[in-house]
Amino acid sequence: MMRLLLRALPVVSWGTIVAAIVIASNQFTASRAITADPPRSEPPKTILPANLRETNIWTRALGTTKMPSPWRVAPCDSKSKAPLLCVYDQKTLVGTVEMGTFLLSSRADLKQKLTDAGIPAKANYADPQYRSRVLTALRAWVDDYYTTFRTDRASAYGKTITFTTQPPTQVTIGKLTGLHYSFAGLKQNKDIHERHIGYVAFDGSTLYVITTAFDATSETGKFKTLADFQRFEPHLAKLLPKLQLPIAASAKPSVDR
Repeated sequence: MMRLLLRALPVVSWGTIVAAIVIASNQFTASRAITADPPRSEPPKTILPANLRETNIWTRALGTTKMPSPWRVAPCDSKSKAPLLCVYDQKTLVGTVEMGTFLLSSRADLKQKLTDAGIPAKANYADPQYRSRVLTALRAWVDDYYTTFRTDRASAYGKTITFTTQPPTQVTIGKLTGLHYSFAGLKQNKDIHERHIGYVAFDGSTLYVITTAFDATSETGKFKTLADFQRFEPHLAKLLPKLQLPIAASAKPSVDR
């Protein structure tokens, strides 16, 4: 699912995301999965801070957080090295949640949105005085993300499925202020064909994009059944404020590859 996000991000791939958050330039694959191969221009892979490249970021972000019974979550031991959180209903794996991390230096699109929001180019983006403007930039990112999906789904859905989006809402993600967003594809009888939810936050140097979905075309960051997806969604919302974000707060400054 992250590849699709990245495809939605103009400079990254999230099946690679999720997409820092610009989706206007980066388009995801015709398969419409956040993890499918991108159909349009986008970077070949996610660019991670140096201190996050050798481990599943969920190992650090999750900390000692526990879930209420019957749920259990743990960083996935994924051979694909995707930054996935495995979600279990008792002992049964029912889905995954993906977290993409992107350095601002790799996101010219996000830099432009921060500038458009009125933040000086050389400013400290983590300064609390810019918090509302950072959120303005992230809302613009979400708008681009929606536009990318809407364009993709228009050709895939035809008139049989309707693409719908929800306005982004402000949320707390660890110690960061971010946004929650979602979109869905609804059949003519109003049944859900696909539904994606995401959370995005920016700590001044790194963009965090957390996504999951009920979508048969997604490769990662998805649930097997709509019922499990809907049951876990409110628990994911409660998990986000407990995450150990920003990650870099307790680590050495990161550098690009």
